[in-house]
Amino acid sequence: MNNELLTDYASKGSRFGNNILDTIGFYFLIFLNAMVLDGWVGIMPEGGSGWFVLYFFALYVLYHLVFEYAFGRTPGKFITGTKVIDSTGNKPDFKTLFIRNLCRLIPFDALSFLVSERGWHDSISMTYVVNK
Repeated sequence: MNNELLTDYASKGSRFGNNILDTIGFYFLIFLNAMVLDGWVGIMPEGGSGWFVLYFFALYVLYHLVFEYAFGRTPGKFITGTKVIDSTGNKPDFKTLFIRNLCRLIPFDALSFLVSERGWHDSISMTYVVNK
């Protein structure tokens, strides 16, 4: 990775803000899905069932994956002025983003920022979040 990119890391405060904002955005998406799938179509998986858990995790990964692939950032990153890059400073490819977002499902991934500079989903996928 180029040294000039290292000096432009997003702060832990920005990363925390991204997490909070994207959690709100994700739950809004869950709410909209519940309205459409359950309210209008009547096929929403029941809470507590294995299908609901799978649905929830799949939607969680897709929320981040679609935004990061299309725009290089999630709604939270738009607001905080940050974006995702790969180790060469470019927009990550689909495979890298897919790995990055699957890693979000690792238990306690969100807390990994407390013990390292980069979270597990960043270090495993070799991605970085930098200021725009």
